Amino acid sequence: MDRARITVNAGYAESLRLTGRGVGIAILDTGLTPLEDFLLPKNRITVFKDFINDIPQCYDNNGHGTHVCGIACGNGFLSGRKYRGIAPGANLIILKILDRMGRGSTATALSAVNWIIANKDKYNIKIANMSVGTSDRSINAALIRAMYRAWDNGICIITADGNSGSGNSSIAQAGRNKKIITVGSTETPAYTCDITAPGVDIVSCMSPDYSFGFHGRSRKKVVQNGYIMMSGTSMSTPIVSGAAALLIEKEPYITPDEL
Repeated sequence: MDRARITVNAGYAESLRLTGRGVGIAILDTGLTPLEDFLLPKNRITVFKDFINDIPQCYDNNGHGTHVCGIACGNGFLSGRKYRGIAPGANLIILKILDRMGRGSTATALSAVNWIIANKDKYNIKIANMSVGTSDRSINAALIRAMYRAWDNGICIITADGNSGSGNSSIAQAGRNKKIITVGSTETPAYTCDITAPGVDIVSCMSPDYSFGFHGRSRKKVVQNGYIMMSGTSMSTPIVSGAAALLIEKEPYITPDEL
């Protein structure tokens, strides 16, 4: 994140004292381990809801979600702010829709999106980050309609483009859904996405329950206590979500279309 912040000129927003303060970012992912970067000096985990196991305590038994949260709005407490996210003052609404293997269902995602719509005012939810994908090319139209409805209700939906290119494995058809922002990796800009952001070897928060048994995950990627490198459009997406939070803090009445 130290290099990614420079690449996207996050220092400019910081010079304006923009941190995303008070803006709610819903992270639909594998959950979150409540690390110091989210708890100190102030707990910014507004709510945790587990759509998989219905466990009330905040947790992440995969590690993907914690890493994504750190990119969007970790404050870098454990690293002396070196690995802080894009919007270190934003609030987190954590919706666990993926299991420990990183798997989920359209029905679960639909329930989470409907929950966001119902609770948007209560938790000031302005952004929904979905660094998730699907191999089902006939994805349930009800989910897309729900995402459109969230957008129309003032929630900016930001999703990952596929790591294999041109929307492959994306929830939304990349670049064609006008009420969903799809994000690709700057390092592979040929994707037909709406916007790109850095996505290779991004250093962010590491859950103590981080699972190393997946392709591309290695203990060599551990940077220091509490941080690890990960790559993919899943990492690019929360950079854009964090940037959106900064703009929303500056322009509180901006609509998703304007954003």
